[in-house]
Amino acid sequence: MFSSQNNSYMMMMGGGGNINNNQFYSPIISTSAQSFNSIVDWKRDIIRQLNERNQNQTNNYSEFMRIYTDLLKRERTLNDRTLLYEKEIVSLRNEKKIQQPPSGSSKIDSSSSNRVSGMGSTIEEMEQKLFKLQEDLTNSYKRNADNASSILLLNDKNKDLQNELMSKEIEIERIRSTIQQDLDSIKRLEMVVIEKENVSQIIRDELSSLQTEFLHNESKVVKLEQENSSLVERWLRKKNEEASKMNEANDFYQKMVEQRDSTPAKAVTQLSESISNLVVKLPDANDVPIPIVLERGVFSSEAMLPSKAKKRWTGHNSEIFCMAFNSIGNLLATGGGDKSVKVWDVVSGQQKSTLLGASQSIVSVSFSPNDESILGTSNDNSARLWNTELGRSRHTLTGHIGKVYTGKFINSNRVVTGSHDRTIKLWDLQKGYCTRTIFCFSSCNDLVILGGSGNHLASGHVDHSVRFWDSNAGEPTQVLSSIHEGQITSITNSPTNTNQILTNSRDHTLKIIDIRTFDTIRTFKDPEYRNGLNWTKASWSPDGRYIASGSIDGSICIWDATNGKTVKVLTKVHNNGSSVCCCSWSPLANIFVSADKDKNIIQWE
Repeated sequence: MFSSQNNSYMMMMGGGGNINNNQFYSPIISTSAQSFNSIVDWKRDIIRQLNERNQNQTNNYSEFMRIYTDLLKRERTLNDRTLLYEKEIVSLRNEKKIQQPPSGSSKIDSSSSNRVSGMGSTIEEMEQKLFKLQEDLTNSYKRNADNASSILLLNDKNKDLQNELMSKEIEIERIRSTIQQDLDSIKRLEMVVIEKENVSQIIRDELSSLQTEFLHNESKVVKLEQENSSLVERWLRKKNEEASKMNEANDFYQKMVEQRDSTPAKAVTQLSESISNLVVKLPDANDVPIPIVLERGVFSSEAMLPSKAKKRWTGHNSEIFCMAFNSIGNLLATGGGDKSVKVWDVVSGQQKSTLLGASQSIVSVSFSPNDESILGTSNDNSARLWNTELGRSRHTLTGHIGKVYTGKFINSNRVVTGSHDRTIKLWDLQKGYCTRTIFCFSSCNDLVILGGSGNHLASGHVDHSVRFWDSNAGEPTQVLSSIHEGQITSITNSPTNTNQILTNSRDHTLKIIDIRTFDTIRTFKDPEYRNGLNWTKASWSPDGRYIASGSIDGSICIWDATNGKTVKVLTKVHNNGSSVCCCSWSPLANIFVSADKDKNIIQWE
């Protein structure tokens, strides 16, 4: 009876776990062994999940299982003892039946009666013990049932806690994803704030430059008003002098007329000549003196071949990056690391104006076709236009996110710029904003306009390539990826052949390219020539006969454009070791100017 109850209770509890030294632990598979790392990932995940299940669902209840095992042992002991007592009771009952006298006997032996009475008391004691053991066994069953119900309740509670833990983990994961999204939003907003701060700084710099320019212009206005007053006084004084001379001539003429009848014909002729010599033309108030700024002489079809320095002066407070002549060759604009563009009178070498507003170095300058504006590009990610005559800033073109290395006029109302941000942008100056952005896949060092319409461009890049563009479509029409072995530092249009361009590269060579066939027509190189800067600009003489470029050692190499041979190497003028960044002939071909990294500008003869 007791064995069946025990087995049924064991079935109710279910077997789970190993019994060893009264402790119930599910095995934990070791994950620190070297062989564990050689198992495939999905098997390792299963092992980890099993270990976690054993730790959470089994090992936490080892104490209850130990108590349960002790109760089972006590139960077995009590069962064994009960069986022994039952056997003793049965044997005693059998003996009692055997020793009981037959019915009808009147005499009972006194000793047998005493022994039977003693056995009866023993049986009663055994029955009491048996009853007590049965009560203990019943109580143990009750305790086992209570423990089993407690284990079931704890299992249910554990499941509820695990479900709650999973829900909390899901909530935590959701909160983490929300936090990550918030962090990404914060980063984007920080970038927007940085961009706005940069734009604000640029605007503040422009405001500062405009204020400086305003003060400068105010002083110029005061000075011009003083000069105007002086000129008006001089003009009035001159006019009074001329009027006095005219009055004297009229008086003299009137006096001679009175004597005409008595004067011979020869005397009349001499009088007329005298009067004609005395009459002086009065100045007209509308006459405006036109300064002669070009050198005296007639333009020659042959370009000047420089041989020695004529003038030398310091152009900027920092290194010089670029230069450009206006269309008639009397003005020269230079840009430098001192954040300014300076305009020079080429003949006198005197500075005419300083154009301010950039917050970093000016790396490219060019004049508009009508010479009314100057375009300067800067390392502050913008391009600016100034009025040539007044020196006032007209436009600030912002939109690039990298240094703007080059800029050219398409016409007086349109410009194109190339940047380190791998884009080329076309700008409408009347509207004041970008009309097209071309993605050019590599940092653009220089570009030129092909044809007068501006529909086709050529650009030189850091990846050694020359790209040709249809600006209307915004797509490349041709890419010359192996034209040079170094990055392209400049591209120049031929002054005499619209189908040719000149490229200059850090591989120390210059090449003429036919834009119809995209073939290299001629290559220029010299043992003395080394291109030492990423912005070294080559120049083509106005008659197309010569090509010049500055070298890293301060020399200037000049080649014959028709045969590629070196014509001359100009040395010992620029400082030794000071790279010549740019050189150029004036449009009239009678002036040649060069500039170096040490702030020097040299005019040659």
